Amino acid sequence: MDMHKVFPDLFEGHAPITLQNAFHEALEALEEWGEKDEEPLVPIHGVAIPISSVFVRMSACTDLMPLRTQGVLEAIIGRDLVRASGRMLYADAARLAMPLFAARVDPGTLPAYP
Repeated sequence: MDMHKVFPDLFEGHAPITLQNAFHEALEALEEWGEKDEEPLVPIHGVAIPISSVFVRMSACTDLMPLRTQGVLEAIIGRDLVRASGRMLYADAARLAMPLFAARVDPGTLPAYP
């Protein structure tokens, strides 16, 4: 399968639902990530994609994040920080998630981003 179809680009700042769902799953995987585990992967069209790649892809997404995904982010970084910003864009959430991801990995093991 063509990687572009598996891991789609944003269109004028908007992400397809498959990418939005992958972002939700990536946040859940980040929350459950064990200290000694390798970087979690999430499936997109049956292909395993590193969560860091999902965060990077969504860092320019201008879509509003749904409350169910915002709830996962609140569980990771704290309700007060998320609620203080009101309704959040996926881009905002990705920028909050990336430092949490970076704190858990060896910089030499980071994947190349699409």
